[in-house]
Amino acid sequence: MQQLPANKGRVRIQVPSLAFEQGTVQCTIYDAQQMPVRMIPLEAGHVRGVYTLQLASLPSGEYTVQVKGQQLAVKLEH
Repeated sequence: MQQLPANKGRVRIQVPSLAFEQGTVQCTIYDAQQMPVRMIPLEAGHVRGVYTLQLASLPSGEYTVQVKGQQLAVKLEH
């Protein structure tokens, strides 16, 4: 899993393993204190497993994205 470039207020991630799955997968966003601040359902099966998360309502800062047990530290900017 990796973070890709995105517009301000958004985080773009690539989860290659989801490209080969079907159904809905839970994505959880954690703040710097590891408290969950957002849960987003992702539809598996997207080409290359690329997803853009719209997080404009969250303050700028460091977050952790968790998908299927994989975690990725990301930076959200506005």
